[in-house]
Amino acid sequence: MSRKTNQEPDSKFSLPNLWRWLFFRVLIVLGVFLLSFGLYSLVFSSKIYANQYYSSINIGLKSQKEAKEILKKETDFFLNNTIVLSLAGTDKSYEVKLPDIGLNYNVDQMVEEGWRYGRGGHPWPSFFQQLRSVFAKNKLPLIYSFNQNNLDEKISKIAHDLDEPEKDFTFNYNEGKFHLSSERKPGRRINQTKIKQAILSSVALLGDPKISFSIEEFIPQVKKENAESRLTEANKLVEPGDLTLHAGGQEFKLDPDTIGGFVKTQVKGEDLEIIFDDNRIKLFIQSIAKSVDVDPANAKLTVDNGKVTVFQPSREGKTLDQSQAMSDIKGKLLSRISGQGDLVNLDLKIAVKKPEVTSSDVSNLGINDLVGTATTDFKTSPANRVHNIAIGASALNGVMLKPDEEFSTLGHLGTIDASSGYLEELVIKNDKTVPDFGGGLCQVSSTLFRATMNAGLKIIERYNHSYRVSYYEPPVGMDATIFDPSPDFKFINNFKSYILIQSHIEGTKITFDIYGTKDNRKVEISTPVVSNIIDPPPAITAETDTLESGQRKQTQKAHQGATADFHYKVTSSDNEVLQDKNFHSVYNAIPEQWLVGTGPAPTPNCSDGQQNGDETGLDCGGSGCLPCAG
Repeated sequence: MSRKTNQEPDSKFSLPNLWRWLFFRVLIVLGVFLLSFGLYSLVFSSKIYANQYYSSINIGLKSQKEAKEILKKETDFFLNNTIVLSLAGTDKSYEVKLPDIGLNYNVDQMVEEGWRYGRGGHPWPSFFQQLRSVFAKNKLPLIYSFNQNNLDEKISKIAHDLDEPEKDFTFNYNEGKFHLSSERKPGRRINQTKIKQAILSSVALLGDPKISFSIEEFIPQVKKENAESRLTEANKLVEPGDLTLHAGGQEFKLDPDTIGGFVKTQVKGEDLEIIFDDNRIKLFIQSIAKSVDVDPANAKLTVDNGKVTVFQPSREGKTLDQSQAMSDIKGKLLSRISGQGDLVNLDLKIAVKKPEVTSSDVSNLGINDLVGTATTDFKTSPANRVHNIAIGASALNGVMLKPDEEFSTLGHLGTIDASSGYLEELVIKNDKTVPDFGGGLCQVSSTLFRATMNAGLKIIERYNHSYRVSYYEPPVGMDATIFDPSPDFKFINNFKSYILIQSHIEGTKITFDIYGTKDNRKVEISTPVVSNIIDPPPAITAETDTLESGQRKQTQKAHQGATADFHYKVTSSDNEVLQDKNFHSVYNAIPEQWLVGTGPAPTPNCSDGQQNGDETGLDCGGSGCLPCAG
């Protein structure tokens, strides 16, 4: 029987079985890992993953509520600290209280950032973050805010207390020339940036509130030969004498002393640099601008016998280019060092601004028709009120508005005080009648209000008086009060042409006429409806010792309260509604007010114009007066 020479391999150790064996074991390990990790994720479904650190504070393995409590406790504890800045080598220290710099930790956001770790939304990055949290710390930056200006101010105060600027070569100007100041000494300064960084590092880590800082010494660097060269250049700035500035047909002198006040130096390495005091030059330029600048003025027109004519010509405006003037003056002064060009004259740049309406534009403005007018009566007005009405009417006379331009009554009346010619007269202020500049100007604004409505213009701001005023009635509810700076009466030119406002006074009547180009718009103004009439409250009396006992002086008349409503609607020729507005006015009931005297009666004397005591005649005879004549 023959013997087999080749033995069959054991099937248990065949290559396919080995791979199958390895595969099943890897699969088991992976399954165990995934099961474990799944259990880890399930356990932490309501908790922050492990190893989440803010500074040394671990909020891992905590619920969001627990993490918030921990962070709140730790940050509150730190906020109660005071940063102590100690100057090294001395016993000098400075305190920075954290509430003073507005420090605030955003605990809610910090908890949210910790919670989001491992829950970013993308599966694989979240998986690796969860896996990493098992083995390694994740350091999260504290989230906080502070007032940077307050912190900078605290550090600046320390610098102000400790810094001693070094003294190096510089210039002094006197008796028409510059001189070299040779007083030099080292200086010292704190490093404000480093101190700020140290404070913020402590804040960011909830670290040690005790911080040590030092002072750095600075040695003068400028070489004497360099300083002497710059001194020679500086004197060249003043040696040519006056610099004459030409602007708008006027001349302005910069004398050597003024130029000397403009010059400063600053250290630049081992050299000095000549620079200029921009603030001083700016003030000088502004003084020139006050003399040179002129606002453009539109031509003012009038209508005479249906023809528009100019009664005040237009004027171009002039403005000094102050920025260019600054550059040109410094450039001209520096040119004196090189000695090139004209060293004593400089033409400053003037910008010309043309008016919107020139005298030659009259025929192109479309001011052809009377589009609205209104008249009110100011009879029984006292003299100062009449005067103010005339001043106000004159200020508005001839004003033109381009299409879509806004008009402000206060803006055109000028400053309402004595400088504009206004006098003191009674005005309504805080529901009281008191004397003030411009009393009577509401007659102007109320008349203009009615003219603008009759023209169909767009009213954008109008207020009624706080109580009824007889000058503006009837009708009730069509007044427009003004008082600088508010309230105002405003409207917009909603015509396609320019409009011209013209005022005139005849006797005790003021009229406003508005001219433009008629466009067949329809204006509807309803008759005011007066309601809620309220009688004045009982009279109010107040005692005063400025009046004789029993004397009475009325300081406020009684006014009946009421409500007034009327409707204003403007429709274009193609039926477009240009304005549809209800004007609602509420007038307060005001009691009459009296002053009642409590002062003593005047002592009779021989010059009071009365016969009293034992006088036998008017201020004569009796025991105390001279005998009566005849």
